[in-house]
Amino acid sequence: MSEAAVAVDPRMKARRIAVLRAQGRRRLHILIALASVALVAGLGFGISRTPLVDVDRISIGGGGARTAEILESTGFSTGMPMLSLDLGAAERSVTSLPWVRSARVWRDWPGTVRITVVPRVPVAEVPATGGRIVLIDAYGYAVEWATAPAEPGGLAHVAVPFAGRLGDIHTAADGPLAVVAAMPDDLRAWVSAVTLHPGNGQLGLQLIGGANVVLGGQNLLDDKMSAVRAVLAGTELDCITEIDVVMPDIATVTRHQPCRPRG
Repeated sequence: MSEAAVAVDPRMKARRIAVLRAQGRRRLHILIALASVALVAGLGFGISRTPLVDVDRISIGGGGARTAEILESTGFSTGMPMLSLDLGAAERSVTSLPWVRSARVWRDWPGTVRITVVPRVPVAEVPATGGRIVLIDAYGYAVEWATAPAEPGGLAHVAVPFAGRLGDIHTAADGPLAVVAAMPDDLRAWVSAVTLHPGNGQLGLQLIGGANVVLGGQNLLDDKMSAVRAVLAGTELDCITEIDVVMPDIATVTRHQPCRPRG
């Protein structure tokens, strides 16, 4: 007995062929896409490793004489691949330098890296441990070690000792720094030191010649500075030991006795 041939519907056969062809086209498209991605990635990697996109120049602005220190902190050098540079890490490294307030690092295609720095500006000198002198900015950051005391009329001298390291904040100097900020230039020439009483926390000034100015707290500093200037400009200065401007409207002057005015 022979088996009867099974007839296949031509429409089903055609549909199966169409499905197989569609699957084949999808596989082909996927393979082409993967190959394209691999090609682009390979080309990109290859180009990134060619001299065409290497660092040709590093431009540093705002660093003054410290450009070498800035460059060393980034770890960058000419010849490095531009695409492999970690700009964020470089910015953080530069900003960590004690004398740097802020920094920005970016690529300037095709081959330049640009670095701009905003330095901290010292406004006062402070005695530090070991007989050293540290320079601090308006926010109390220890910026750098001084090589010599400031000249009269230069940076203010804040007589509040500092025991930290460069980059630390001298929080104990907050009050004296407020005095420095309020002090006009013509008065600065009279001042040898800004003081902070260790007991009562009163602020003061030591004047060249030995007289002391009692400022009290941080309130009304502008008025207190004006009161001191008025005393220095309109009062006989012989024998003055103390000028009290805690209440700036009624400044008081104390003289040592007996007073022998200069002839």
